[in-house]
Amino acid sequence: MAELRSFIFIDRLQPQTMCYLGTWVRGSLPRSSVAAQVIEIAPGLDIEPLTDVALKSADVRAGVLVVERQFGYLELHGDTDQVKAAASAVLDTLDTTARAATPPTVLASTIFTNIDHQHAFLINRNKLGSMALQGESLFVMEMQPASYAILATNEAEKAAQIKVVDYRMIGATGRVYLAGNEADVRQAAEAAELALR
Repeated sequence: MAELRSFIFIDRLQPQTMCYLGTWVRGSLPRSSVAAQVIEIAPGLDIEPLTDVALKSADVRAGVLVVERQFGYLELHGDTDQVKAAASAVLDTLDTTARAATPPTVLASTIFTNIDHQHAFLINRNKLGSMALQGESLFVMEMQPASYAILATNEAEKAAQIKVVDYRMIGATGRVYLAGNEADVRQAAEAAELALR
């Protein structure tokens, strides 16, 4: 029996969240402001038949299909009604509800103010998004299941003028790195934490 680890509906992909996703997706590129559904499941290979169901049941585009060591991931996007129809078909196939998904657990959540130039340099070596700069504030967050990182990032971006430096939504844990002025970073951190409660 498949374990539904996450079932995340995003009403409107924010520009930076969407662009960051576009740096590594191998499927269809999402567009800003479209709806998206992210599904994480175990065992990983069980994501394949669910992808088949989702794509055949609605007019959606698949951006992410990843089968890794333990978990499988699917991200699809499109018009809200179509994304909801595909998501509903997946839940019907699993004979479950979205509430059955594993709730997120925040493992770490920290804000650093006035980051040092060396710290900024080290962070920027591993990023695909914007750059953290000396003197900015930096918010970092780690959570399980990993796919909740996209939700935390998207909601933070809705709430404040921040830069998406990095978010990792695949693997054992998810991670988020956001930078900007201190007030905006604190507001973004609040929104990210609220989204995972």
